[in-house]
Amino acid sequence: MSQNLNLNNTLEEELRLELCDQLKLIHALKAEIDMLKRSVAEEQDQKYRAYVKISDLQRLLNSKEL
Repeated sequence: MSQNLNLNNTLEEELRLELCDQLKLIHALKAEIDMLKRSVAEEQDQKYRAYVKISDLQRLLNSKEL
């Protein structure tokens, strides 16, 4: 019976360690997702500002041609 308990404890310990590893991976992936979301939002904002600048410059150019 003692050997069976040791096997159970060993299996439980292995599963606990696997769970800890998986939780670390989940946290790392969530952090990466958050970083990517911020990067995409920043890139979209910069793209919007660039299009606004292009529009302003085109308007200025057109008004000078008239």
